[in-house]
Amino acid sequence: MSEPSAKLRNTSAMQLLAQDNYAEALRRGLMQVTLRGRDGRRVAIAPESWVTEFINCSYLAIDTRQDVIARSQAIMAEWGVHLCCARSRFSIGPLEELEEGLSTLWGGRAITFPSVTTTHMSTMPLLPSMDLSARSGNVTFLYDKLAHASMQFLRPVLAAEHRVEVLPHNDLEALEKAAKVAHARGDAVIYVADGVYSMGGVCPIDEVLALAKRAEFSLYIDDAHGTSIYGNHGEGTVLAALGGKLPENVFITFSLSKGFGCNGGGVIVPDREAERRVRTFGMTYAFSAPLDFSVVGAGLASLELHRNGEVKRLQGELRRRVALYDRLVGRELPFSPIRMVEVGDERRAIELGDALKARGHFVSVTFFPIVARGNAMLRICLGVGHTDQDITALVTGLRELGAVA
Repeated sequence: MSEPSAKLRNTSAMQLLAQDNYAEALRRGLMQVTLRGRDGRRVAIAPESWVTEFINCSYLAIDTRQDVIARSQAIMAEWGVHLCCARSRFSIGPLEELEEGLSTLWGGRAITFPSVTTTHMSTMPLLPSMDLSARSGNVTFLYDKLAHASMQFLRPVLAAEHRVEVLPHNDLEALEKAAKVAHARGDAVIYVADGVYSMGGVCPIDEVLALAKRAEFSLYIDDAHGTSIYGNHGEGTVLAALGGKLPENVFITFSLSKGFGCNGGGVIVPDREAERRVRTFGMTYAFSAPLDFSVVGAGLASLELHRNGEVKRLQGELRRRVALYDRLVGRELPFSPIRMVEVGDERRAIELGDALKARGHFVSVTFFPIVARGNAMLRICLGVGHTDQDITALVTGLRELGAVA
């Protein structure tokens, strides 16, 4: 395929560069697959074709628990499926109960949204007004290069009023230098990063927190993939490192799907004044609907699992499975349920995904524009729903296909 013309806009050029590989992945049944059945981590990709999936991010398998399903159904029986109304107008008692429960359990003030993306849309443009260090002047947003796409998408919105810079991944030296330069021109600084990165790896959160205190900048951390799998009560990477006390310069987004096992997302802000600003001026809070009521019920059931120690037990099960995978591939990394297999060539990655599927293992094939060109990978999401046999068979397949040594 020829390179796109320089006259094309970035979005059009990206589509031209990606479309052939995407079409090949579709042809091989690796993307946009409709499931015909589900039994835990076993899914039917055709009526008589079952595979073990390593795609879904329900790391603790809370979404299929009968107690969670029952609470979801009970809320719908009382309140219906949905209330099509912006939250600036109406909310329901059980949703307030969920948010207050999260606030008490995790610290700070929790506000929920239909997704983590809509959380960012409401929260990030308001950060300068909520950050005490930023209220008297300009702001520089310093983005980690690998910060999630849902936050990268808002860079042009933020750049309309503030300075936005992108830093090398997890480069604390570059972060400290950029913060000093921003301070020298009179800007407040907000660092934007993930707690657990969606394409593997983690933020060195202890070091970042220490640097933020020393260099006097604020943090906005998307902890969607860290929610529920870190901390005694599933509070995530940042709050676990902070001991459950949220400083005034730290803002954390969380996921109610993934480890939490329901759907939606939210933000934890330091105080009621920041909460008031989000609830008053947050774009998707004012113009979009709340969590579906089935999710609210499931969320209340999951919240109880976070309170009573069950989530802490499940965290141990998850860590054991990740440790098994690492031991089998002979490469131990910082804890994350996401493991990446580097391939490089896009077509080779697609072929490997197809070959694994034929062996009964379904993994994500990731290539441009999800990752850089020529840096295609296999993405493996591990969970407590996987058996030791599932993980052993997957690694055996990867080794026989030459994907791991």
